[in-house]
Amino acid sequence: MFSQFFDHTLSVKQIDINQLRKRFDLAMTKKLAVIKLPPTFWMQDPKINPRVDHLLWAALLLDDMERASLAASALAVEHEEQQKKKSTQDQLELAGALDNSLDDFFQLIPGEENKTLRQHIHRLVERIKP
Repeated sequence: MFSQFFDHTLSVKQIDINQLRKRFDLAMTKKLAVIKLPPTFWMQDPKINPRVDHLLWAALLLDDMERASLAASALAVEHEEQQKKKSTQDQLELAGALDNSLDDFFQLIPGEENKTLRQHIHRLVERIKP
């Protein structure tokens, strides 16, 4: 759902912030509708149930604290449900899941050209960590 925006980021092109914001809002509405359902009914189709890490990345690109917090909350809900399924394994901390998602996101952003963007995103993530 957000791949064209991430591709533009990877190639250091300017992204359309308004289009990204609209797409985020639509995707978050879908995500919240899915999360309201019992976990057994959560669909895996990303057109119906957008990936929460993509929502978080989009919110970080938008530099929007409210949207980032909302995406982090959705990440927490999904993480909690995954942990219930993995009752025999050690539970990961939510901050660790957030860090893993951020590491994946930073792999999409070239290093030196976007150093300021990476630092800014890192500061934003530090503010929303539990």
